[in-house]
Amino acid sequence: MKQKQKKLISVLIVFLFIITAATLAGCRSKTSDDISEEAAVPIEAKEVKLESIKDITKLTGTIEAEDDVKVTSKIPGRVEQVLKDVGDFVEKGDPLIILETKELYNQLAQAEAALAMAQANLSANEDAALPQQLEQVRAGLEQAEANYVNAKADYDRMKALYEADAISKQVFDGMTLKFQVAKTQYETAKEQFRLTKERLPKNAEALRAQVKQAESAVGLIQTNLENSIITSPVTGIISNKLTNDGEVIAAGYPLLTVVNIDTVKVVIDVAEEEINKIKDGQEVDVTVGAIGDKKLKGIITIVSPASNPTRLFQVKISINNEDHTLKPGMFAEVDVEKGIKENVVVLPKDAILLKKHGNVAFVVLEGKAVERMVKLGITNGNSVEILEGINPGEKVVVKGQNMLKEGTSVKL
Repeated sequence: MKQKQKKLISVLIVFLFIITAATLAGCRSKTSDDISEEAAVPIEAKEVKLESIKDITKLTGTIEAEDDVKVTSKIPGRVEQVLKDVGDFVEKGDPLIILETKELYNQLAQAEAALAMAQANLSANEDAALPQQLEQVRAGLEQAEANYVNAKADYDRMKALYEADAISKQVFDGMTLKFQVAKTQYETAKEQFRLTKERLPKNAEALRAQVKQAESAVGLIQTNLENSIITSPVTGIISNKLTNDGEVIAAGYPLLTVVNIDTVKVVIDVAEEEINKIKDGQEVDVTVGAIGDKKLKGIITIVSPASNPTRLFQVKISINNEDHTLKPGMFAEVDVEKGIKENVVVLPKDAILLKKHGNVAFVVLEGKAVERMVKLGITNGNSVEILEGINPGEKVVVKGQNMLKEGTSVKL
């Protein structure tokens, strides 16, 4: 029994040996027949031809409004009403802010009364009726003196408060204007009274001067009344509001900002070695990431003739923006064409591999991949100029190059 089992085991061992040998032989035969086919790496190659490539510099900048105007007041006063708010569209000349005018109208009435008195005095003098005007002039002088005394007391009090930082400059400026008007009127009244009293032959000329002075005072106040309505200096959109109803403002203080963004400008800084390659009127491509990858057309309108302290030259590029998509402050990238190189070797940038020993590309020779060291020139988008290492007519691997090494079999 044991002998039969031993024979059976021996037969099974021999059978398994025969099967294993046959399998290995089959595998060895398959490897031998198909090794060349399995080792070839599928690739795509491009036959090199001489081409042209644009020499483009990429620069970055910031978008600014074509017009960015600070609206100010020509006179001090108190804001009665702000008519516009941020985001409102305004035309040039539209009213934006109205100042209170009650005090100005009071000043105008006084100035017109002084003018009437000066004209009457002049007329009386010319008609030999000057003595009859003496009492009238005296009354005017007394009134002007009382106004001046009151105004001076108010001015001295406000000056002390201002020097103690108890009131704002705007309030003090308003009081100063009121005091100066009262002083002018008082001085005018004194001069008129003196001329009337002295009855000198030169009275007529002096009174004519007084009339002109009074006319100037009336004209100044009328101008201030006109300036109490602050209008927009440009057509655009309100971008900033710095005052509210009831606030006291000073002359020259910024109140609103109006921007015109129908056209915007991109401001870039250009290095000194590049500036002479950029010209006024040159068309450029502009990309603004905030609105997508769309390329916008811009025109170089200003090239600064002098550098800033960092040795950079400011360049401004104008872009049509009628739909107001572009906003001041957005970041922009500008492609400036410096020239075109003709009849050069150009490859897709992805065909170039960076290795420890430098930039390389693979060419196909007799079904094998051959590594070439290459020297790169200018880059434009996905294309790069090859200065050395590749010749026209050669086939350069443009897909599958990452799977290759020197001598790898390739399959087109």
